[in-house]
Amino acid sequence: MWLQLVLLFLLGVALCCGSVRCMNNRYLSLLERIFAYSSSQLQKERRLKPCDEQLRQRHHRLSQLLSKKQQEHQQHQQRQRQRQHQHQHQQQQQLHKLSAGQTEVVAKDALNARMEQCCNLIAEGLRLVLEDDVTPRFAAAAPPAGEWNLLTRNLRHQKRHLNCRLFVIWLLALLLRYSLLVPLRTLGCSGCLLLVTLVTGVLGQLPDWRFKRRLVQIVLRSCFRLATCFIPVVRRIHNLEHRPRMGICVCNHTSPLDVLLLMCDVHYSLTGQRHDGILGVIQRALQRASPHLWFERQAHGEREALGLVLRLHAAGRGKPPILLFPEGTCINNTAVMQFKKGSFAICNVVYPVAVRYDRRYGDAFWDSTRCSMLRYILMVISSWSIICDVWYMPALKRRSTETAIEFSNRVKAAIAAQAGLEDLPWDGNLKRWNPVRDWQ
Repeated sequence: MWLQLVLLFLLGVALCCGSVRCMNNRYLSLLERIFAYSSSQLQKERRLKPCDEQLRQRHHRLSQLLSKKQQEHQQHQQRQRQRQHQHQHQQQQQLHKLSAGQTEVVAKDALNARMEQCCNLIAEGLRLVLEDDVTPRFAAAAPPAGEWNLLTRNLRHQKRHLNCRLFVIWLLALLLRYSLLVPLRTLGCSGCLLLVTLVTGVLGQLPDWRFKRRLVQIVLRSCFRLATCFIPVVRRIHNLEHRPRMGICVCNHTSPLDVLLLMCDVHYSLTGQRHDGILGVIQRALQRASPHLWFERQAHGEREALGLVLRLHAAGRGKPPILLFPEGTCINNTAVMQFKKGSFAICNVVYPVAVRYDRRYGDAFWDSTRCSMLRYILMVISSWSIICDVWYMPALKRRSTETAIEFSNRVKAAIAAQAGLEDLPWDGNLKRWNPVRDWQ
């Protein structure tokens, strides 16, 4: 009875995923045409309004000249007043000196002299702060210039170039997304969450046999693939022959969707920060059916125990590979930041995976310091789609003369090069905490 139900469920999931994949191809081709039309309209508006831009620039230059002249006039008047005041002050001092019969040497104020010496250093420091290469990685990246995906969150970049046609298209797209797509996707994601909770509750009651592990892999993989149909997520997988079967798998981190994407192909043992809310419900549900490791990031004892458990898990046979995100936080998928060395001290062989998202249809980045999980889910399901490329890379072995830090940097550089992202040496946790002394 149970076997028949499982087979029917798997057959239904396969049919649903196949039909959704076919519909997604047509859906994306239609979106590309609409985005191309919006881009052409934006370029047309920019060409039709060069005179306005020139007049605006001329007006801006004239206003700057007028303000500069006014400032120069004010400075000239101020200098004249200062000279008069100094002349009067000097006359008073000379009278005072003549009357007192004493001479004094006028010294320059030490504080003003020191400030004059430090002005160049202060200006250089301000320039470095403004041109910071780290903090922009902790916020959603700006859309490409000259393109607009008709999402309201990117409207502020295109307000000056909207015409009536673009405004009507944007309004229709807004009504379509929030009146049709968002309700349907909300129902689908809620159903998938309930299904995962029920299925893991049933699978957790089975004895820990080899058949159970295989059944858990098949069922959870089908549940995750079903969830990608409702979000929706379009996966483009590369180099399937390098998929990890055991050991340690490391990947760059952008959002919780990374786990969903990778679990659709391979069943992993997950590790990560212990969460509350919806993420906490999913973590507890998954832990009932398969071995996952959740810990508190700031608890030093839990992190040490986690390292020991990971070593034992990686050395065991017949266990799923461990999925690690060595960055320790979500980055906006424009760069790969510092990998923690603890992930590379566990095992001498790691399986790198590179993930890159296409921001034309929707941004998958989760800024956990500014955005709650519910708000992030709303942003995802209100996007047109989430397009992702996944590259499975050949296993990398640690060299005999290589430290854990050097090994982590080599793996990070390989992932950044494969995904076409920038390789940065800075710690991603700078968005939460102040720099430690090692970075000062």
